[in-house]
Amino acid sequence: MYYRLSKFKTVFFCAIGMLTVLISGALAIHLEPIERLDRMVLECFAAGRMTLLDQLFLYVTWAGSSFILLPVILVHAFILIARKKIQDAQFLVGSYIGASLLNSAAKLIFMRPRPNLFPAVIDLPAGFSFPSSHAAQITVFVLAELLLLQVSTRARRFVLFNIAGGILILLVCFSRLYLQVHYLTDVVTGFLTALFWVIGLGAVMLTDHKKRTFLGGHHLEKGKQQ
Repeated sequence: MYYRLSKFKTVFFCAIGMLTVLISGALAIHLEPIERLDRMVLECFAAGRMTLLDQLFLYVTWAGSSFILLPVILVHAFILIARKKIQDAQFLVGSYIGASLLNSAAKLIFMRPRPNLFPAVIDLPAGFSFPSSHAAQITVFVLAELLLLQVSTRARRFVLFNIAGGILILLVCFSRLYLQVHYLTDVVTGFLTALFWVIGLGAVMLTDHKKRTFLGGHHLEKGKQQ
């Protein structure tokens, strides 16, 4: 289990995981079966377009934008600092900024063009496509917040937060595909790299108490006692 792994093993595993995801993803996007899959997914979303969904995903996609997430994170960080939870604030800000920088560097290294297969719902954003920044950023935000919430939140309420967070991640990821601004492989890679990043950084920066509850074991015990 996560909390029984040493800090070094966890960080090493996550670093290898991130590199594996990025490199294997960058290689896979040039394989014909993966290219067909990427095209098929975008074709399905293009065929299912309707005005209501256009408006819905235009709003939903903003949830993965730095224009929204960064101010929210900074406000929460200031609240944590005011409550003398300096380490938690550093973890929250560091997880987001680190993931954003990692993602930006990957884009410049792999330089995959944006999709141009079907009409996009919005103007194609500047920059490259692989991996998806929105997918990575919303994943980091949700996971980091859940990691900080789990110690102070009751078991049943924490389960609801997990469900809500998972739905938010899925909606933002779907929005990038629906809007035709990313391929499926971009979104999956962005999600997985963010997942490894948060777990690895949490192993380094969070207290042992929070690390031991990362997989929910403490919460399950706490829930049984209530």
